[in-house]
Amino acid sequence: MSETSTLTEADAQAFRERCRTFLDEHATGMPSGARAADDRGRSLVDAAKAFQMKLAEAGLAGLTFPKEYGGQGLSRAHERIWREEYARYPDMTSELTISHGMCLPVLNDFGTHEQKARFLAKNISGEEVWCQMFSERAPAPTSPASRRGRIGTATRGHQRPEGLDHLAHHSDYGVLIARTNPDAPKHAGISMFIVDMRAPGVEIRPIHQIDGSRHFNEVFFTDMRIPADWLLGELNNGWNQATAMLMYERVAIGTGSTSGVNRPNADRLIEEATSAASSPIPCCARTSCASTPRRPPSRWCPCAPAPR
Repeated sequence: MSETSTLTEADAQAFRERCRTFLDEHATGMPSGARAADDRGRSLVDAAKAFQMKLAEAGLAGLTFPKEYGGQGLSRAHERIWREEYARYPDMTSELTISHGMCLPVLNDFGTHEQKARFLAKNISGEEVWCQMFSERAPAPTSPASRRGRIGTATRGHQRPEGLDHLAHHSDYGVLIARTNPDAPKHAGISMFIVDMRAPGVEIRPIHQIDGSRHFNEVFFTDMRIPADWLLGELNNGWNQATAMLMYERVAIGTGSTSGVNRPNADRLIEEATSAASSPIPCCARTSCASTPRRPPSRWCPCAPAPR
């Protein structure tokens, strides 16, 4: 990945036009009914994968990732141009935020050559979707064999690390951090693993959210076996990879490239706030609110004084 740009102004404009041409044809919004479908996000994931595969076919996926692993090997300047143009269109890949914004760069930074050769290209193209599981419920006992670097199991018996994840039920693989040295300080003794989400011992339970959706999950691992060569990064140094992944998460969300604070989401937030502000809210001393306990009006209450 090139840190600096060697793009001429003409090359930059040509690449920008290439991005616009692709987006005009393919970034037309999610299929009708996809967001309303009662399939726990399956329709949205399928649409995102279809768009990403077309992006890969056009040579516009994984712009800054190495060619040998399925990327384009281009510069950050190319990536910046793509982000600028994509922000003008409907977001087609919000369901791949974790897969592309968090798991992909961590795999690229910390994965072995064999891991990157196996996993990066299919992640970049959207053929395989990844999730991330960080919330640890209980420590995973470590056998003497694993202390020697032979990671044979992640959990045993009733010791079950638990992960919380968005769309784990539609993911092919995931990234898990588990405690592999219970005698080390809390931030140490943790390792990061690649997990097959269809492997025996993986249990995905939907979390029913207040808005009625069920795209978030609890994920439990019981007697699940992980190949030794699926250790991601150094043994007992998973804290390093975990903090790197969280930094990538901030970038993925903050830039607005995938489900972040982009214009469509901002417009929707403003619309919701305006609608709430214009509706009677039982939070103050108005007659319509007399049946509720009185408290100072919120900033969105129609009775609230206008800001100075």
